[in-house]
Amino acid sequence: MTDFAQDTVKSNADNPSAPAVLHWLPTAFLLSVVAVGAVLTVLTPTVRQWPEGKDVVTGEAMLTYEKENLDAKVPWRDASVNLWGGLNARLFGEARDGALIGKNGWLFTSEEYQTSAEDAAEIQAKLAYIGQVRDELKKDGAQLVVALIPSKARVYGDQTNAKVPAQTAPLYQSFRADLQKAGIPAPDLLTAFEEVKSNDLFFKTDTHWTPAGAQIAAQAIAPVVTGLGLDLPAAEYAAQTQPEVSRAGDLTRYVPGDDQVDLVSPITYERTDEGGGGLFGDEGIAVTLVGTSYSAETKDNVWHFDGALAAALGTEVLNMAREGKGPIVPMREYLVSQERKDNPAQVVIWEIPERFLRVEYKEKK
Repeated sequence: MTDFAQDTVKSNADNPSAPAVLHWLPTAFLLSVVAVGAVLTVLTPTVRQWPEGKDVVTGEAMLTYEKENLDAKVPWRDASVNLWGGLNARLFGEARDGALIGKNGWLFTSEEYQTSAEDAAEIQAKLAYIGQVRDELKKDGAQLVVALIPSKARVYGDQTNAKVPAQTAPLYQSFRADLQKAGIPAPDLLTAFEEVKSNDLFFKTDTHWTPAGAQIAAQAIAPVVTGLGLDLPAAEYAAQTQPEVSRAGDLTRYVPGDDQVDLVSPITYERTDEGGGGLFGDEGIAVTLVGTSYSAETKDNVWHFDGALAAALGTEVLNMAREGKGPIVPMREYLVSQERKDNPAQVVIWEIPERFLRVEYKEKK
């Protein structure tokens, strides 16, 4: 099947919020597109060109023809995919596999609704590994604080007809309780979020938190770090609200043809005192942040969690978070990094999104 056909008729049977009506429409739509496409194909010279020098017997010629001629050169392909994506979203409330369409423009990643028989074992393995990290950091005299980020579906479950599976319903608080039993501080970000959820702590079209969400998390983490009784070098920060911009979130790719965006006023943080230890200063940086794209400074980051954390703690923060690697790999990399050797932390804040607790990460040999 070509990429066009896969994009067009991909099943949404696993979508727990999808209405069970008019299931014949995808087939009817595809047949009509094929009929129109057959006519356009005859009129498109590039589609009638067979690839040269490719083996027909092994299927190499057909594969090349589909990718380079049908998928890439058919003029109606992208328009058809976008048309069907828009119709599917508006008429049936369905996105492509990977996302769920909620109410009032909210989109959710399907990862937050997935479960498997191996989840319990994997979650226990995560707990054990976090304990190992705590013990490793103790060798430097550093303490570990886990910032467990509740899932967007848990905080804004009222914005979708889908329900968090019963298997994962108690996961956030039970995992946090297990951390505390192990002597690992873990602030209750779920309760902090639920108390002010009207502020839109997550983007509607994105998996990530908003600048407000990052600030609330930082403010909930700060008292826990302060309670450790550490002597952190003081620093002062000023928050600056930037002009409003539009932003298409990472979940919009699952709804082709939908031009929905979030409007956001980014918040940036600037140190206002004369200090600034850095890696090359005399003062040093006592707090290190490790985590995912919720923390990493990237081109799409408009929430600047590291800045919010520095402002809430009143001390500089070394950001060792990484995008696209989940929470485990960045920690593995930090533990063997030169930055850890050159700037040993007093406290390491490990940002872990709840939805990654069930994701397996192969151990390095």
